[in-house]
Amino acid sequence: MDGPWSGESRRMASFLGRFLLPLLLLAGALLDWSLISLIDLLIFIGIQITVPRRGFPFWRLYIISWFTIIFSTLTILTQIIFNVIWSIKGNEWIIADSWWAKLIGFVRVEPWGSRSVVYFVIIQLAASVVAFVEVRGNGNCGDSCWLNFSSTIRRIGYHLRVACCLLLPAVQLVVGISHPSWISLPFFVGSCVGLVDWSLTSNFLGLFRWWRPLLIYACVSIFLLYAYQLPIELPTLFQIAADFMGLYKITNKSEWPELSSGISILLFYFMLSSVKCDLEEMDAIMSMGGDSLTERLLPSKHSFFIREYRSGVRHTNVLLRGSVFRNFSINYFTYGFPVLLLALAFWSFSFTSICAFGLLAYVGYILYAFPSLFRLHRLNGLLLVFILVWAASTYIFNVAFTFLNKEFTKDMEIWETIGFWRYPIPGLFLLAQFCLGVLVAIGNLVNNSVFQYLSDHGSSSSNDDHSVEEKEDTKVLIIATIAWGLRKCSRAITLALIFLRVMKPGYIHAVYMCFFLVYLLSHSITRSTRQALVLFCAAHFSLLYILQLCQSCHS
Repeated sequence: MDGPWSGESRRMASFLGRFLLPLLLLAGALLDWSLISLIDLLIFIGIQITVPRRGFPFWRLYIISWFTIIFSTLTILTQIIFNVIWSIKGNEWIIADSWWAKLIGFVRVEPWGSRSVVYFVIIQLAASVVAFVEVRGNGNCGDSCWLNFSSTIRRIGYHLRVACCLLLPAVQLVVGISHPSWISLPFFVGSCVGLVDWSLTSNFLGLFRWWRPLLIYACVSIFLLYAYQLPIELPTLFQIAADFMGLYKITNKSEWPELSSGISILLFYFMLSSVKCDLEEMDAIMSMGGDSLTERLLPSKHSFFIREYRSGVRHTNVLLRGSVFRNFSINYFTYGFPVLLLALAFWSFSFTSICAFGLLAYVGYILYAFPSLFRLHRLNGLLLVFILVWAASTYIFNVAFTFLNKEFTKDMEIWETIGFWRYPIPGLFLLAQFCLGVLVAIGNLVNNSVFQYLSDHGSSSSNDDHSVEEKEDTKVLIIATIAWGLRKCSRAITLALIFLRVMKPGYIHAVYMCFFLVYLLSHSITRSTRQALVLFCAAHFSLLYILQLCQSCHS
């Protein structure tokens, strides 16, 4: 029936059926570990999977709503009948404490307990009412207050979906590192792949590169984790397989990594399923031509991060916006890149290993060669892949250490020399290692943005940005003045540092004396002399680093 208010009422029903009803069902599923709660969870998953595309019929959600009404009504009736019979027969009724009654979900009356039937009935009743409103949501509704509320909810939902798109990569990372296990490894690998894609292509949608398989995998993981909570005794073989996969029991004594993992995977699944239509639309728009009829039919307001170059090519790089680009790029090359070099050097010193030596070699090459922006872009891509492969290997090492403890403990010094450490809570170390990769990825993103910005904005500028450019010119002038002063003082600083090395005895320090005399007596220092000094310092430090590795391995 198409009344004048059918569109608004349908949107309101959509809000109830796609947001409020899943939350109620999820609350009912988490109230107790039972078969009834498991069905609530499956309905929740079914609603999230069958979220329809915009403009397509809602018949699947309609069927699930009817099933929710029937199931909730039958569950409430059976629960009430069971508790009435138990109250009549008292504690002598053996069935009340039987294993199958607990497995099904017939809980006792404990008004303030976590297994309270009162909470159960309230949640099931609320779910059935919301599902009924969803079923009847296609009818006419002429109440202006209701329509105003519907439009407000729709605006809030839009901003919530934008927030979900921004926070989803972080939530996915938390799922992967909060409780490292084989079942969580695909989420961490997906985060690494998304980070590499985003940094190399400047495409924000690259962070969601594997979102379709991860959505299905999250659904399966939630089902397996919930089924493992049911009050049944598994055979020994299944118990070993569950422990190997990384399944765990959630109790009052559970530690924060297990609780964080369970909560984050539910949040990840809910957020990703809520924005999957928007991700599909943005993928479709990015892959279409500018004159595509289908693209004109898609609602542009759902294309959160898509912009166009002046040439008409679409992109999702938020840095390519006039003053935003200039501010971020100037600040990064002024502060960000030196911080990156310091972070890489600090990581190499703190976690002395063969893998960490690769980071130190990168820093030494940058200081020695000062490569061009194009070569630096390629080099940063290789460095990012190296760091993330190292992080994934550390992840696998910590997971495998749990089951191969005896074999790994014998050769622990060798593993640490390579760069694999064992931690009681490896999630924090993995987070720090991933953040190191994020710093490199941001550098690559800035470089890529510079290339794209110069190719598209080189010949034109906006009149609205003149005031911003004047402020930036002042900042650049201050930075240039500081750099000029450091350059004028560089020879004196170099002489002082070389003199400190000369004061120590040894053949290597005698070579430093030669460089000291060259710097002291020469009128000007050539570029080849500076490069020779840097190369000698790098070789000296590399020898010291390798000797420290050998010493730690023998100890």
